[in-house]
Amino acid sequence: MRALILFFIFVACLSVGITAYFGLGVTLMDAILLFSVSALTCFMIVEGLFRRRTEKYLAQRVSEIAQQLGVVARTNEIMSDQVNYLSNINVNNRLEDVESDISVLGTVVRELAEAVAEVEELQATQAMAPPPAPEPAPSQETAYNVSPLKAANRSSTAADREESDLPISILQDALAEGRVRQYLQPIVTLPNRRTLGYDLVPKIEQVGGKFLNANEFLPNADRTGTISELEQMLVRQGANIIHRSNITGDPTSLFVPISYCLLNDADACERLVSLVQSNRAVTASLFLTMDEEKYAALNETQRTNLSQFVKIGVGLCLDNVRSLRLNFQDLYARGVKYVKADTQRFIEKPQSYSDLHNADVADFVKRYDVGLIMDNVIQEEQILMLLDDKIPFAQGEHIAPPSPVRPDLLGEKQKVQSSAY
Repeated sequence: MRALILFFIFVACLSVGITAYFGLGVTLMDAILLFSVSALTCFMIVEGLFRRRTEKYLAQRVSEIAQQLGVVARTNEIMSDQVNYLSNINVNNRLEDVESDISVLGTVVRELAEAVAEVEELQATQAMAPPPAPEPAPSQETAYNVSPLKAANRSSTAADREESDLPISILQDALAEGRVRQYLQPIVTLPNRRTLGYDLVPKIEQVGGKFLNANEFLPNADRTGTISELEQMLVRQGANIIHRSNITGDPTSLFVPISYCLLNDADACERLVSLVQSNRAVTASLFLTMDEEKYAALNETQRTNLSQFVKIGVGLCLDNVRSLRLNFQDLYARGVKYVKADTQRFIEKPQSYSDLHNADVADFVKRYDVGLIMDNVIQEEQILMLLDDKIPFAQGEHIAPPSPVRPDLLGEKQKVQSSAY
């Protein structure tokens, strides 16, 4: 195209020179000069046009290349992010989590199969056993000799039949006479043995300076409301101890024992919630401790009353856990922050707690933001084993026995009367 245009310009300029020579009568040198000037001028104009066109084309191509480079840069950035994400993924931990979950699932399936086998075996045994002989009908004399108390016991519920033989009057008298004393037993972190918090341990003072532990004066069940009175007093005094420890500049956490006896009293729970809620520092440092078996057996009303404490920020601690094959995600959602297990059983019979290796149990529980406390530590060798298994918290007589609460943390002693509730 460019050559064709230049050819036409050459022909046109040549025509101008010939016309000037023959038509205008100029000399041959002038005609050649005119031809040269006109051809040079036309060539310069055409070259300028072509140059501008080329520059415009090059500018357009450079712009397109710049856009392509931008797309490539963004693609490289995305690929770099993906590579970083993949490099940060710890495949080994993911595999360990999956293996632990599969192990727990296998244990559940095995236990279910064993339970089904036991039920089938029991049914087969009952089917093969001869029918029991009918009991003779009681005579009229025997029927009249049955005392009203024994007759009432025949219709008692299973929970009533499990009631301990300990008389509730021991606790009633102690509350009325103000002989209930509070002791604190520390829970420490491992390996540095710093104090995580304290268990609030109630004891009853007797004549002569002797003390009764909780298992010596607390029955398993109570219909008089006395245990509820004791637990209300413990929660109030626990909140008071936390408040005073914050004032003295030595804040601490307190684990206060409760049972379903307190949770049966909705009005008492509301009063305690209002008391604890009045001080956020107390709320964050207060933990209610409950036996894991009794926690699992709570009815809907009792769980509702317990959830009132959880809603204001009070944590829960499950004591005497029967197994570590628990749904810790669900427990954490319900406010459980710590679980306590027996040290000797964990060391000597670890399979009764979990199918995982002992060194992996603490990490498995911690994954759900739940703290694992090993209780009843009685010798230094046990602590060394717990350190090998990366257990974070421990408690026991060997670490520190319960000691009386400092008077400055208790404040004025209150004489608890049943009528006060």
